[in-house]
Amino acid sequence: MLKRFKVQDLILIAAFAAIGIAIKPLVGPLSKMISTPLSIPGGSFAGGFYMMWLVLAVMIVDKSYTGTLFGVLQAIGVLIFGIAGNMGAISLITYTLPGIVVDIFYLMLGRKKHLFAHLLLCALANMSGALSAAILIFAHPPLILIGIAALSVASGIVGGYLSYAIYKSLKIMRII
Repeated sequence: MLKRFKVQDLILIAAFAAIGIAIKPLVGPLSKMISTPLSIPGGSFAGGFYMMWLVLAVMIVDKSYTGTLFGVLQAIGVLIFGIAGNMGAISLITYTLPGIVVDIFYLMLGRKKHLFAHLLLCALANMSGALSAAILIFAHPPLILIGIAALSVASGIVGGYLSYAIYKSLKIMRII
């Protein structure tokens, strides 16, 4: 699978995955100040800020399995650096699943790079990550899952806008 990627691709994927991990300790406590009193999982509330890096990696590298590789790298990273929190080894699922979802829907969209693609991919990535954690770790009831799904989609849309803005800026500056 890795043979399809150039070294530059792998560096970009790893860099974006690392950025996603690095901002967790910064964004996480801020989001938990709001989400914890409301009994909302922090990932569904702030996950759009994490998932935008996944969407950016997929859009820039533009190769099959980019999202999956991103998710696996992030899962391994949070386990190594101890950021997995109460998820432990289940992080391998909750971090990889959004990457798989983004890979599938990116192909279904015909590899489009417009605003709608960023919004949809980031929302779906955040929702799949939040719901997988809510089901596998917290065993929330169905009614709560609906709320988590809605909040994670909203957060994902915000992340999608940020992803699109960063992507367009990088294109304008001819960095990508």
